[in-house]
Amino acid sequence: MKLFKKWAGQSGLKSEKGTPTRPAWSLRRRLLLMVMGTSISLWLVSLAIVVGVAWVATSEVFDDALEEGARLVLQLGLQGERDVQRGQEPDLARGQELKLRIYYQLVAADGRVITRGEDTPKEAFLANPKHKEETTVWVDGKLWRVHARTGEGGVTAQVGQPMEERLELLADMAESLAWPALGLLALLGFLSWLLIRRLLRPLEHAALQISAKSTDDLTPVQAHNSPRELQSILDALNALLARLGMALSSERRFTADAAHELRTPLAALRMRVQLIQRELKLPGSHLEQLRADLDRCTALVESLLALARLEPQSSPPDMAMVDLHALLGSLNLESAHALGMRLERSLAEPHIWASPTLAASALRNLFDNAVRYGQQGGRVRIETTKLAHGGVRLAVRDDGIGVPADQRERLGERFFRVLGTGKTGNGLGLSIVSRIAELHGASLRFEDGLDGRGLSVVLDFPPRS
Repeated sequence: MKLFKKWAGQSGLKSEKGTPTRPAWSLRRRLLLMVMGTSISLWLVSLAIVVGVAWVATSEVFDDALEEGARLVLQLGLQGERDVQRGQEPDLARGQELKLRIYYQLVAADGRVITRGEDTPKEAFLANPKHKEETTVWVDGKLWRVHARTGEGGVTAQVGQPMEERLELLADMAESLAWPALGLLALLGFLSWLLIRRLLRPLEHAALQISAKSTDDLTPVQAHNSPRELQSILDALNALLARLGMALSSERRFTADAAHELRTPLAALRMRVQLIQRELKLPGSHLEQLRADLDRCTALVESLLALARLEPQSSPPDMAMVDLHALLGSLNLESAHALGMRLERSLAEPHIWASPTLAASALRNLFDNAVRYGQQGGRVRIETTKLAHGGVRLAVRDDGIGVPADQRERLGERFFRVLGTGKTGNGLGLSIVSRIAELHGASLRFEDGLDGRGLSVVLDFPPRS
């Protein structure tokens, strides 16, 4: 069982009901979205405040300008009336200059517009203004800000400004502020991304260390210059690894001790059974079955002891070029000959880079399985081929009863045996082979056997590093 998986977001996760769930967002993305979301919100609020303050300030300035314009229009209008009464021509230059700058009206006491500026409404802004009034009115389909001032004879100078001009100025101001602010926001986003990435680097380093661990590596995870929040997590994880290491060590020690202690009494018991059978001269009795059961128990103990020795290892010892011809010569062929089975060899590559002891154990287990689950007078074929990447493929094939395709993925599990075969076994042979393949970095798979029957066990060994 794997103790650790890769830290990076695991996609394809499923809920308790088996339906796919959305992959979780990374912490970096969440922090970046939080920072940028808060920054943009505050920027919008600050922009609204700036625009509001600017609107109030500019409105006061414009209102002061309207008041000053009304006072000048009133003075010039009264001066023009006096010039006419004296027989003089009014100074039109000043009027022309005013027409270009302001929208004005001179309104008589009866509400009649005496004179007005260019593009100024013909209708008076205010019909009955007060002595001095400043207000907002709707005239000729437009909203106007108007300042009225009454002079001698009830003549009123009314100066207006379309509100849309003020709004245009406000829009220009907002646009001028928006582009620099957007540039600053983009810069803030980039700097936030860099800083968040830098601050989360200890977390990524710790994740890489954890993902690189295996069941054989339970050493504490070290993270230098890690923040206190991460260090507390690592401390808890290291404490868990320490407890797990103690539990696994106790389990392996118990298995090894139990298997070692069981071998001696089982061997003695088998010897006593043989002596009893010889003394009583009872061939074919229950003593034969008892001896077979003892042999199976002894094989089980030997397999448990082999697994207990393999589990603590993280890599195979004493790697060397192994001669497969020599390994095949060391196989015990008595059981195969007893069933009339033939051993076929096709060694296109006669050497593999492996541990001689473990390679011999794997080949012996595969051959014993092929013979045990083969058929009377059948074949067992052992072959090797050279792989494209430089490795070697070792395959042991038989034409026996085989294993259904839907159950092959469970081959290699401890104590798993296919039911209904009528064969004896302990279900640990392929578990030992699987562990040996894992130690060598080899891949293990199962295919159809010879002539579309039986089972093929294929091991792909990596090239020599």
